[in-house]
Amino acid sequence: MQSGMPRVCIVVAEPPNGSTLETVAALERLGPGARVVRTHSARECLALCESDAVDLVVVDRALGAEGNPILEGRRRLGPPVVVVDANPSDERALEAFRLGAADCISASADYAEVLPVVALEQIRRWRALRDQGSAERRIRDLEHANENIIRNMNSALLVVDVDGRITSCNPSAEQILGRRADDLCGISVLDWFVAPEGGSGLVARTLTEEISFKGAESSIHREDGSAIPIGISSAPIFGVDGSKLGAVAIFQDLSEMNELRNQVMQSEKMASIGQLAAGVAHEINNPMGFIHANLFQMAEYVTDLHRVFRDVETLQAALERNDLAKAREASVKLARSAEDVDAPFLLSDLAKAIRESQEGSERIRHIVQDLRDFSRHDTAERVIANLNQCLDSTANIVWPMMKHVAVLEKAYGDLPDIVCFPMQMKQVFMNLLVNAIQSIEEKVGQAGETGRIRLQSAVLAEYVEVLVSDTGVGIAPENLDRIFDPFFTTKKVGSGTGLGLSTCYNLVRRHGGSLTVESRVGEGSTFRLLMPRIEEHEDDNGG
Repeated sequence: MQSGMPRVCIVVAEPPNGSTLETVAALERLGPGARVVRTHSARECLALCESDAVDLVVVDRALGAEGNPILEGRRRLGPPVVVVDANPSDERALEAFRLGAADCISASADYAEVLPVVALEQIRRWRALRDQGSAERRIRDLEHANENIIRNMNSALLVVDVDGRITSCNPSAEQILGRRADDLCGISVLDWFVAPEGGSGLVARTLTEEISFKGAESSIHREDGSAIPIGISSAPIFGVDGSKLGAVAIFQDLSEMNELRNQVMQSEKMASIGQLAAGVAHEINNPMGFIHANLFQMAEYVTDLHRVFRDVETLQAALERNDLAKAREASVKLARSAEDVDAPFLLSDLAKAIRESQEGSERIRHIVQDLRDFSRHDTAERVIANLNQCLDSTANIVWPMMKHVAVLEKAYGDLPDIVCFPMQMKQVFMNLLVNAIQSIEEKVGQAGETGRIRLQSAVLAEYVEVLVSDTGVGIAPENLDRIFDPFFTTKKVGSGTGLGLSTCYNLVRRHGGSLTVESRVGEGSTFRLLMPRIEEHEDDNGG
């Protein structure tokens, strides 16, 4: 503590099990003149703050909702409250400032150095305000602090009026929208924020329907034609008389996050392909076997044909020299060689071997093509696709793994196209099929029996439906509510990660669809997937 600084009292509100942020140790660096009092409840903390001797309150975010009354109770009366957060985010910081925090600090690597500096500054400002009794100055300082927070926050912030015209924005919004604040103010952004499934954007719905959104996925179509995926939270703004003034939107560019998510999905996809490796290898090995055998046979045929060809060359040379005696001799030898190697059969069988090898290589090409199509990265935006095609091509990949376990039945309806990420839908079908195979394998064991997997599709009023049914072990009733939870699995240890069905569920939800399951123990399961149809008025981009 600096020389001449009066003694100070700081109250630290932390969870009952003690702070994990080493807050007290950091504050004690202010020197012997700093008295730090630890509390574990809002009631105890507020009681201490009734004394003028308290200069600062530090609230550990781990205290949870117990810390909110401290923030709200000290917002107007003081002393200032500093929030320490081990898991900071813009949204959590904004919530703390809204409740009344004077500052919000991240428990980062330099936390022990930053906290004493912030604490000292807040104490000085508080004592100056307290001594002067200047409420107006405190309000100005708070407004200035809020302005700095808004300007320096990583998330973009927009405030719009009832017509959707921008009234204010921060630098992050300028960067994402691609224009300066002076140019943005007064411009309507309703056409910029577009819902993924088409129709009115989220900001427009917030204004017209007075709906709040939190963490929704959407996109911004900028004036230069580029589209940026965003995560957005929006809420209407009302005046003191209840009248609607506009809306506020906080959003982040999800381009990097989507790339990371795609990488995770790619890893999950490659893991699924890894489960098919043995079956695919066996499927490729069959055509490779007779191609290999045919090549050896064709090599022998070529050797025999070369013998005949040498006699042809001898005959040709004799004829060129007009040596009839040699020509007759060469002709006899040629006829004998052709008879020895059975030339007609050799030529016929050679042609057959070539055709078989071509068919085998074509089969291998199709297998490799299907695997390559499945393993490639998805498109950056949703496109028009058909679920029957996605389902059937995925089933063809899984078939080498399936055919010794189950009979595959298909009953596809005439589905209309939908707007989706095709590779993500193939990932969903892959996980459902692998899950069905494993369920049947668990049921039949080593008995040598086979189960049945049935694929069905149909058109409903507003959705297209896909059913994946199996005759496996089924799912116990107590597990049905948890089957889509991450890391939950009913398989033996080492047989599953518990991420397959969770991945399916989240991907379908991201598309605006639903995934449910019906099951009976010992009889099997049916997974039902519903995906929104393309509305007749929508164009090919789903907008």
